[in-house]
Amino acid sequence: MYRPMRVMIVALSFVSMTACTGAGGDGGGSSADRPAVTLTSVEPGRFESSRPGTPISLATIKTMDERQVGSTFGRPVFQRDESGVARLLRFRSDACDLDLFLYSNGGSWQVRHAEARDRTLRTLPVDRCAGSVSAQRR
Repeated sequence: MYRPMRVMIVALSFVSMTACTGAGGDGGGSSADRPAVTLTSVEPGRFESSRPGTPISLATIKTMDERQVGSTFGRPVFQRDESGVARLLRFRSDACDLDLFLYSNGGSWQVRHAEARDRTLRTLPVDRCAGSVSAQRR
């Protein structure tokens, strides 16, 4: 192999590695550009709402059917139906996203699971997020 070709391959390899790792210059972006949290973070979320409302317990949410969910939380900002067996409804307040998972129960839909996250995808207490969504329902 020609010497210039070897030098070029080594140089390109180095540039590729530094771009992936963030080493050497701004290839990986500055620390200010990187998210403060990753999806594997165990750091608790931050709940900051202009209208937090009254918390709604997970036990209460799990007793709700689809009609009660609508009257409590308003219209979802996102909805996904999984072959008529399961349904995801996402609600949003200024502080969080609330995901409710409903399953078919003999013709009606019943909440079986709920999750809440802040804007950086960190986990929040469902009851506080639910209170905020309800107070700000659309």
